Amino acid sequence: MAEGLTIFGKEVFDTLFIDWKIMVPVAIFSIIVFFVGLYLQLNKWGQGIPEGATKPLGAWGTLKLIVHKIFERGIGPALGIIILDGLFQRRTWRRRKTEWVMHILIFWGYFGLFILTVVAAATEFYGPFVLNETPGNPQLFVQTFQALKPLNLLFAAMLTLGIIIAIIRRLAFADVPPARFTNVDWIAIAGLSIVIITGFLAFYLRLDVYHVPGRELVSAYESTAPGFFGNITVVFHEVFTLLFCVAYLPFSKLFHMFVTPLVIMIQKGGYVQVNA
Repeated sequence: MAEGLTIFGKEVFDTLFIDWKIMVPVAIFSIIVFFVGLYLQLNKWGQGIPEGATKPLGAWGTLKLIVHKIFERGIGPALGIIILDGLFQRRTWRRRKTEWVMHILIFWGYFGLFILTVVAAATEFYGPFVLNETPGNPQLFVQTFQALKPLNLLFAAMLTLGIIIAIIRRLAFADVPPARFTNVDWIAIAGLSIVIITGFLAFYLRLDVYHVPGRELVSAYESTAPGFFGNITVVFHEVFTLLFCVAYLPFSKLFHMFVTPLVIMIQKGGYVQVNA
Protein backbone atom coordinates (compact mmCIF):
# COMPACT_ATOMS: atom_id res chain seq x y z
CA MET A 1 0.00 0.00 0.00
CA ALA A 2 1.45 3.35 -1.05
CA GLU A 3 2.26 5.87 1.64
CA GLY A 4 3.63 9.38 1.89
CA LEU A 5 7.22 10.51 2.11
CA THR A 6 8.70 10.63 5.62
CA ILE A 7 11.10 13.54 6.29
CA PHE A 8 12.54 13.93 9.81
CA GLY A 9 9.69 11.87 11.20
CA LYS A 10 7.03 13.98 9.42
CA GLU A 11 4.91 12.49 6.65
CA VAL A 12 4.24 14.60 3.54
CA PHE A 13 2.84 13.90 0.07
CA ASP A 14 0.42 11.39 1.60
CA THR A 15 -2.59 12.84 -0.26
CA LEU A 16 -1.18 13.06 -3.78
CA PHE A 17 -3.16 11.70 -6.74
CA ILE A 18 -0.04 9.94 -8.03
CA ASP A 19 2.89 8.19 -6.34
CA TRP A 20 5.33 10.65 -4.75
CA LYS A 21 8.15 8.49 -6.15
CA ILE A 22 7.09 9.81 -9.55
CA MET A 23 6.01 13.31 -8.56
CA VAL A 24 8.98 14.33 -6.42
CA PRO A 25 11.81 13.37 -8.83
CA VAL A 26 10.00 14.98 -11.76
CA ALA A 27 9.36 18.14 -9.72
CA ILE A 28 13.00 18.37 -8.60
CA PHE A 29 14.22 17.76 -12.16
CA SER A 30 11.84 20.40 -13.54
CA ILE A 31 12.91 23.02 -10.99
CA ILE A 32 16.61 22.37 -11.67
CA VAL A 33 16.11 22.64 -15.45
CA PHE A 34 14.06 25.82 -14.95
CA PHE A 35 16.85 27.53 -13.04
CA VAL A 36 19.46 26.32 -15.53
CA GLY A 37 17.35 27.81 -18.31
CA LEU A 38 16.89 31.04 -16.38
CA TYR A 39 20.67 31.23 -15.85
CA LEU A 40 21.30 30.73 -19.56
CA GLN A 41 18.76 33.40 -20.48
CA LEU A 42 20.24 35.94 -18.06
CA ASN A 43 23.72 35.18 -19.33
CA LYS A 44 22.56 35.64 -22.93
CA TRP A 45 20.87 38.96 -22.13
CA GLY A 46 24.09 40.21 -20.55
CA GLN A 47 26.04 39.38 -23.69
CA GLY A 48 23.50 41.29 -25.78
CA ILE A 49 24.20 44.66 -24.16
CA PRO A 50 25.53 47.06 -26.86
CA GLU A 51 29.26 47.48 -27.31
CA GLY A 52 30.68 50.36 -25.32
CA ALA A 53 28.21 49.94 -22.47
CA THR A 54 29.24 48.52 -19.14
CA LYS A 55 28.59 44.81 -19.45
CA PRO A 56 27.49 42.89 -16.35
CA LEU A 57 29.51 39.90 -15.28
CA GLY A 58 27.50 36.80 -16.16
CA ALA A 59 23.96 35.93 -15.22
CA TRP A 60 24.21 37.31 -11.67
CA GLY A 61 25.49 40.64 -12.95
CA THR A 62 22.64 40.83 -15.46
CA LEU A 63 20.11 40.14 -12.72
CA LYS A 64 21.57 42.90 -10.53
CA LEU A 65 21.49 45.29 -13.50
CA ILE A 66 17.82 44.48 -14.17
CA VAL A 67 16.87 45.08 -10.52
CA HIS A 68 18.87 48.33 -10.48
CA LYS A 69 17.16 49.59 -13.66
CA ILE A 70 13.67 48.77 -12.38
CA PHE A 71 14.19 50.52 -9.01
CA GLU A 72 16.41 53.31 -10.34
CA ARG A 73 13.78 55.98 -9.63
CA GLY A 74 12.74 54.58 -6.27
CA ILE A 75 10.36 51.99 -4.91
CA GLY A 76 7.15 53.99 -5.49
CA PRO A 77 7.56 54.57 -9.25
CA ALA A 78 8.88 51.03 -9.67
CA LEU A 79 5.83 49.51 -7.96
CA GLY A 80 3.54 51.60 -10.16
CA ILE A 81 5.26 50.31 -13.27
CA ILE A 82 5.29 46.72 -11.98
CA ILE A 83 1.54 46.82 -11.28
CA LEU A 84 0.34 48.80 -14.32
CA ASP A 85 2.76 47.57 -16.97
CA GLY A 86 3.83 44.22 -15.56
CA LEU A 87 0.71 42.76 -14.00
CA PHE A 88 -1.94 44.62 -16.02
CA GLN A 89 0.01 45.29 -19.25
CA ARG A 90 -0.92 48.92 -19.82
CA ARG A 91 1.00 49.22 -23.10
CA THR A 92 -0.82 46.29 -24.66
CA TRP A 93 -4.17 47.78 -23.62
CA ARG A 94 -3.34 51.01 -25.43
CA ARG A 95 -2.19 49.16 -28.54
CA ARG A 96 -4.84 46.49 -29.12
CA LYS A 97 -7.73 45.62 -26.81
CA THR A 98 -8.19 42.04 -28.09
CA GLU A 99 -4.49 41.33 -27.70
CA TRP A 100 -4.66 42.74 -24.15
CA VAL A 101 -7.56 40.45 -23.22
CA MET A 102 -5.70 37.45 -24.66
CA HIS A 103 -2.48 38.26 -22.80
CA ILE A 104 -4.25 38.97 -19.50
CA LEU A 105 -6.18 35.70 -19.65
CA ILE A 106 -3.11 33.62 -20.48
CA PHE A 107 -0.79 35.49 -18.11
CA TRP A 108 -3.11 35.47 -15.11
CA GLY A 109 -4.43 31.99 -15.87
CA TYR A 110 -0.88 30.62 -15.95
CA PHE A 111 0.45 32.76 -13.11
CA GLY A 112 -2.64 32.20 -10.98
CA LEU A 113 -2.37 28.42 -11.24
CA PHE A 114 1.32 28.69 -10.38
CA ILE A 115 0.59 30.77 -7.26
CA LEU A 116 -2.11 28.35 -6.08
CA THR A 117 0.27 25.43 -6.60
CA VAL A 118 2.92 27.14 -4.48
CA VAL A 119 0.36 27.89 -1.74
CA ALA A 120 -0.86 24.29 -1.72
CA ALA A 121 2.70 22.95 -1.66
CA ALA A 122 3.55 25.25 1.26
CA THR A 123 0.64 23.94 3.33
CA GLU A 124 1.78 20.40 2.55
CA PHE A 125 4.86 21.11 4.69
CA TYR A 126 3.44 23.76 7.03
CA GLY A 127 0.92 21.39 8.59
CA PRO A 128 3.31 18.60 9.63
CA PHE A 129 6.36 20.74 10.45
CA VAL A 130 4.81 23.88 11.99
CA LEU A 131 1.40 22.81 13.27
CA ASN A 132 2.73 19.36 14.26
CA GLU A 133 -0.11 17.49 12.60
CA THR A 134 0.01 13.81 13.38
CA PRO A 135 0.84 11.40 10.55
CA GLY A 136 -2.25 10.46 8.59
CA ASN A 137 -4.09 13.67 9.53
CA PRO A 138 -3.19 16.33 6.95
CA GLN A 139 -6.10 18.62 7.76
CA LEU A 140 -4.53 21.93 6.70
CA PHE A 141 -3.63 20.73 3.22
CA VAL A 142 -7.00 19.02 2.70
CA GLN A 143 -8.89 22.16 3.76
CA THR A 144 -6.64 24.42 1.68
CA PHE A 145 -7.12 22.24 -1.39
CA GLN A 146 -10.90 22.46 -1.02
CA ALA A 147 -10.81 26.22 -0.48
CA LEU A 148 -8.62 26.80 -3.55
CA LYS A 149 -10.70 24.60 -5.85
CA PRO A 150 -12.94 27.45 -7.20
CA LEU A 151 -9.88 29.61 -7.93
CA ASN A 152 -8.15 26.70 -9.64
CA LEU A 153 -11.14 26.25 -11.92
CA LEU A 154 -11.33 30.00 -12.56
CA PHE A 155 -7.68 30.31 -13.58
CA ALA A 156 -7.90 27.15 -15.68
CA ALA A 157 -10.92 28.60 -17.48
CA MET A 158 -9.06 31.89 -18.03
CA LEU A 159 -6.08 30.07 -19.51
CA THR A 160 -8.37 28.03 -21.76
CA LEU A 161 -10.22 31.10 -23.03
CA GLY A 162 -6.93 32.94 -23.60
CA ILE A 163 -5.60 30.10 -25.76
CA ILE A 164 -8.83 30.01 -27.78
CA ILE A 165 -8.57 33.76 -28.41
CA ALA A 166 -4.89 33.37 -29.36
CA ILE A 167 -5.73 30.73 -31.98
CA ILE A 168 -8.67 32.68 -33.41
CA ARG A 169 -6.71 35.92 -33.42
CA ARG A 170 -3.73 34.40 -35.20
CA LEU A 171 -5.83 32.66 -37.83
CA ALA A 172 -8.58 35.20 -38.47
CA PHE A 173 -7.64 38.73 -37.43
CA ALA A 174 -6.20 40.98 -40.10
CA ASP A 175 -3.59 42.54 -37.80
CA VAL A 176 -1.99 39.15 -37.16
CA PRO A 177 -1.45 37.32 -40.47
CA PRO A 178 -1.31 33.51 -40.33
CA ALA A 179 2.25 33.63 -41.66
CA ARG A 180 3.33 34.91 -38.23
CA PHE A 181 1.97 31.79 -36.58
CA THR A 182 5.34 30.06 -36.27
CA ASN A 183 6.25 26.56 -35.14
CA VAL A 184 7.28 28.07 -31.81
CA ASP A 185 3.75 29.49 -31.41
CA TRP A 186 2.22 26.13 -32.22
CA ILE A 187 4.45 24.33 -29.71
CA ALA A 188 3.41 26.74 -26.95
CA ILE A 189 -0.29 26.50 -27.77
CA ALA A 190 -0.18 22.73 -28.26
CA GLY A 191 1.64 22.24 -24.96
CA LEU A 192 -0.79 24.40 -23.00
CA SER A 193 -3.72 22.71 -24.74
CA ILE A 194 -2.44 19.29 -23.63
CA VAL A 195 -2.07 20.59 -20.06
CA ILE A 196 -5.61 21.97 -20.06
CA ILE A 197 -7.31 19.04 -21.78
CA THR A 198 -5.65 16.39 -19.62
CA GLY A 199 -6.29 18.55 -16.54
CA PHE A 200 -10.03 18.78 -17.17
CA LEU A 201 -10.09 15.08 -18.09
CA ALA A 202 -8.32 14.19 -14.83
CA PHE A 203 -10.81 16.41 -12.98
CA TYR A 204 -13.71 14.58 -14.68
CA LEU A 205 -12.26 11.17 -13.83
CA ARG A 206 -11.73 12.16 -10.22
CA LEU A 207 -15.26 13.49 -9.67
CA ASP A 208 -17.53 11.60 -12.05
CA VAL A 209 -15.81 8.24 -12.57
CA TYR A 210 -14.03 7.51 -9.29
CA HIS A 211 -16.10 9.87 -7.08
CA VAL A 212 -13.18 11.39 -5.19
CA PRO A 213 -14.48 14.85 -4.12
CA GLY A 214 -11.33 16.09 -2.42
CA ARG A 215 -7.97 15.14 -1.01
CA GLU A 216 -7.74 11.97 1.03
CA LEU A 217 -4.93 9.73 2.20
CA VAL A 218 -3.43 7.50 -0.45
CA SER A 219 -4.61 4.48 1.54
CA ALA A 220 -8.17 5.81 1.33
CA TYR A 221 -7.99 6.13 -2.46
CA GLU A 222 -6.86 2.54 -2.74
CA SER A 223 -9.74 1.26 -0.61
CA THR A 224 -12.61 3.55 -1.68
CA ALA A 225 -11.67 4.32 -5.30
CA PRO A 226 -9.66 1.39 -6.72
CA GLY A 227 -7.96 2.33 -9.95
CA PHE A 228 -7.89 6.06 -9.28
CA PHE A 229 -4.53 6.41 -7.52
CA GLY A 230 -1.84 6.44 -10.18
CA ASN A 231 -4.39 6.56 -13.02
CA ILE A 232 -2.38 6.92 -16.25
CA THR A 233 -4.27 10.04 -17.34
CA VAL A 234 -3.68 11.72 -13.99
CA VAL A 235 -0.02 10.68 -13.98
CA PHE A 236 0.48 12.01 -17.51
CA HIS A 237 -1.18 15.32 -16.64
CA GLU A 238 0.91 15.87 -13.52
CA VAL A 239 4.21 14.88 -15.15
CA PHE A 240 3.63 16.70 -18.44
CA THR A 241 2.51 19.85 -16.62
CA LEU A 242 5.70 19.93 -14.55
CA LEU A 243 7.95 19.30 -17.56
CA PHE A 244 6.20 21.74 -19.90
CA CYS A 245 5.12 24.54 -17.55
CA VAL A 246 8.23 24.53 -15.34
CA ALA A 247 11.24 22.85 -16.97
CA TYR A 248 10.52 24.01 -20.52
CA LEU A 249 9.32 27.50 -19.59
CA PRO A 250 12.65 29.43 -19.89
CA PHE A 251 13.23 27.87 -23.34
CA SER A 252 9.70 28.40 -24.68
CA LYS A 253 7.68 31.12 -26.36
CA LEU A 254 5.66 31.31 -23.14
CA PHE A 255 8.63 32.95 -21.42
CA HIS A 256 7.83 36.18 -23.25
CA MET A 257 4.80 36.53 -20.95
CA PHE A 258 7.29 37.39 -18.22
CA VAL A 259 10.11 38.85 -20.30
CA THR A 260 7.99 41.47 -22.09
CA PRO A 261 6.63 43.03 -18.87
CA LEU A 262 10.17 42.88 -17.49
CA VAL A 263 11.54 44.81 -20.48
CA ILE A 264 8.77 47.39 -20.09
CA MET A 265 9.65 47.80 -16.41
CA ILE A 266 13.32 48.28 -17.29
CA GLN A 267 12.28 50.93 -19.82
CA LYS A 268 10.37 52.73 -17.04
CA GLY A 269 6.86 51.77 -18.07
CA GLY A 270 4.25 52.26 -20.69
CA TYR A 271 3.36 55.86 -20.08
CA VAL A 272 4.73 58.18 -22.71
CA GLN A 273 4.52 61.86 -21.94
CA VAL A 274 3.57 63.99 -24.93
CA ASN A 275 4.80 67.57 -24.88
CA ALA A 276 2.29 70.09 -26.14
